[in-house]
Amino acid sequence: MKRPLPFFLILLLLLTGIAAVKILENEYLDGIEEGTFGGVPKLDDSVYLHARFAVWTGKEIVVGADVLSKETDTKEFRIYKIYGEKKKVALRIPIGEKPIPGETAAWTGKEVIIFGGTENEGTAYETPDVYLYNPETNQLTTLNVSLPYPNSGKAALWDGRYVYLFLKSFDLEERFVYRFDPDNPGLEMLNVTYPDGFDNPGTCKYSTVWYRGRGYLVFRDRIALFDPQSLSFEWLNVTLPTKYYARSAVATDDGIFIFGGFLTWENFSTEIFKFSPEENSVEKMKSELPFPLAQAPVVWDGRYIYLIGGYSNGRDVNAIITYDYRSDKVLLVDEKRG
Repeated sequence: MKRPLPFFLILLLLLTGIAAVKILENEYLDGIEEGTFGGVPKLDDSVYLHARFAVWTGKEIVVGADVLSKETDTKEFRIYKIYGEKKKVALRIPIGEKPIPGETAAWTGKEVIIFGGTENEGTAYETPDVYLYNPETNQLTTLNVSLPYPNSGKAALWDGRYVYLFLKSFDLEERFVYRFDPDNPGLEMLNVTYPDGFDNPGTCKYSTVWYRGRGYLVFRDRIALFDPQSLSFEWLNVTLPTKYYARSAVATDDGIFIFGGFLTWENFSTEIFKFSPEENSVEKMKSELPFPLAQAPVVWDGRYIYLIGGYSNGRDVNAIITYDYRSDKVLLVDEKRG
C-alpha cells in the first residue's frame, strides 16, 4: 500500500542526514555499467557514496560525502577536490568518531561553512554543529555555534557578506530565517515571514541560489524570491510546468538552471529548465538528464554545470553529470570539453 506523500518527504529529509546508508551491490541503476551511469563518470569508483554538499571555490569543486568502502566495508566522511578531470580525496574522517558534517553548505570566498550533520554511526539524529572547512589548509573545524533547530529542513545562501539560513523544524509549524556572520560567528534570527504555501525549505536546499543580489528558492512548480535588503519573501508570478520536489538549481551568467526532482520513490524527473529572472520567464530545455535525478548538489565553474551525486528512484547516485548550458548538451565521458 502506498504511503501519502508527506511520509516520503520526511523520509527523504532524514535520509539526507544519514551518514553512510548501507548501499548494496544491486543498487546500481538497471542496465547501467558499474563504472559509469549511462556514460556519466563516477565521483569515486572505489566506494558507495552519498554526496552531501558541493561548492565551487573559483579554483576547484569541493564535495562533502559519506562513503562505504567496497574493499574494507568501512564508513567514512570524505571531502573531495575536483578540478577538471582530476579528482582527489582531501580529507577522511572515520564515521563513529564524531558527528558527520554536511546538511547544507555555503562558500564565502575563503572557506566552506557547513551547517548541521548527523550523529555518530549515521543515526537519524541531527547535530546542531556548524563547521568550517578551509580548502587551502585542508582543515575542518567545529565552530562555537549551535543551530537552534538541528532537526529541520535547511537551505543556505551567501550574499558576499552573510550567510542566510532558512530553517523549518520538523516539530514546529513556524519557519525561520537566520543570518550568520563568518567574521563574528553567530546566528541572528531575522523578522522574515515565508509566503503562503511554502513548505519545508529542506526539500529545496539544493535549489536555493543567489543571483544578482537576491535569493531564489525553487519549491515544486513555484519560485520564491528573498530580498536581504528589505527582508521580504514573496512568490514570483511564474511557474514551472511540473511540480516535482527536491530539484537542483544553480545560478550562471545566463540565468538560473533547474534540474530533475521527485514526487515518490518511483517518480523522478529528467527535466532541465532555464529561469530568467530579468524576464521572469521559464524555458524547458531540449536536453534532459541521462537518468532521473533529485537532490543533487550542483555547481557552476564559469564554463560548465556539474551535478554531483543525488538520488535516483530512491537510490544514492555516485556520479558527476556535466551540462554545457550554452549548447544545451549533457557531456558524456567520450565527448571533448571545449
